[in-house]
Amino acid sequence: MQIAKLDIRINRAKLNPNPVRDALQTLSGAGNVELTLETDGGIRGTGDVYFGRVAGAVDALAALIEHVLKPLVIGTSPADVRGTHQAMLRETEYHGSSGLAMLGISAIDTALWDCLGKSLGVPCWHLWGRVHDRLPAYAMVGWLNYDDVEVQRICAQAVQQGFRAVKIKVGYPTLAQDIKRVKTVREAIGSDVRLMVDANQSLTTTEAIQRGRAFEDLGCFWWEEPIPADDIDGYAELAHALDIPIATGENLYSTHDFARFLKRDAVDIIQPDLRRAGGADSAIGHRPNGGCIPPAIRLARRRAGAVEHHGLSAQCHVPGNRIAESRIKAAPGRRLRHGAQWPRVRLGVGSGPPLRSAGLNGFEGNTKLSPELKNHFRQVPYNPE
Repeated sequence: MQIAKLDIRINRAKLNPNPVRDALQTLSGAGNVELTLETDGGIRGTGDVYFGRVAGAVDALAALIEHVLKPLVIGTSPADVRGTHQAMLRETEYHGSSGLAMLGISAIDTALWDCLGKSLGVPCWHLWGRVHDRLPAYAMVGWLNYDDVEVQRICAQAVQQGFRAVKIKVGYPTLAQDIKRVKTVREAIGSDVRLMVDANQSLTTTEAIQRGRAFEDLGCFWWEEPIPADDIDGYAELAHALDIPIATGENLYSTHDFARFLKRDAVDIIQPDLRRAGGADSAIGHRPNGGCIPPAIRLARRRAGAVEHHGLSAQCHVPGNRIAESRIKAAPGRRLRHGAQWPRVRLGVGSGPPLRSAGLNGFEGNTKLSPELKNHFRQVPYNPE
């Protein structure tokens, strides 16, 4: 069985007249690049990458896949997915394997796993080994552009539909504004629902420590990406200064980035974004050099033990990669460094395209519940999707 065809399709999104906004950027929409692999036996696998902004990014990524990555994939076997993944990393090393190159690698990696699972008639967790049969989910619906009335309505609706955890954006110009937003949402969701806050890299380390202490007092469950993603010294300082768990990782591209954060004890909850981290192979595959630090975090099988060794928890951050979102289904976890028990995987329901149409991520301004979600858990599929 060999890959005989690789087709690329660009789906352009109309600019949203009422775009959502976080502390860093306005997400007016750009579209996605979808690719389909087909074997000589007629089995098809798909992968895609969504862009929340930068209209020309879809064209740039499609060209990179067509001219750089596609020649490496045609003629290979889906069963050699890990070897193909390494070949793509080697080929793109000259101009850098992060950024657009890693997004393209992720889409192809996802499609290869999709082909392999379908060829065997099983969902991909059968290939990786399952730990859990369902995943707790949270609703990311609290965008900065919503006024108090709107954010309360949307967050309350998420809770009414079964979510027991809600994430909101913070990073307003002042601490007082952030405190007001947290209190406003807490009034709407009640005291027994977990509330997480995300500043999208908008603060300095000093500001993040000050606001983190305020969020601790307000009972927030984690403090996500408060400072620039590559500021490992700053994250190490945050992790040691605060009791609230520090979450980051969605803007890290390489396995080495995650290794550095782990070695520095600079993170409590790691959040590999499967677009930027390289797809499922980076998340659950085995390192060629057999190193002990989990690359992009091992969410299943042997490498998951390394996560436990470091006392960390993992949260799949999977916007824009719908196949990967449906395939990454299980991961063990232990206690956080500060002792709080954290269920094994937090899947940002509403981040990926299958649920985006339901508006769970706030793009549509509502929180229509996905039929796949029951009692704030997503069930692991038992058949290929």
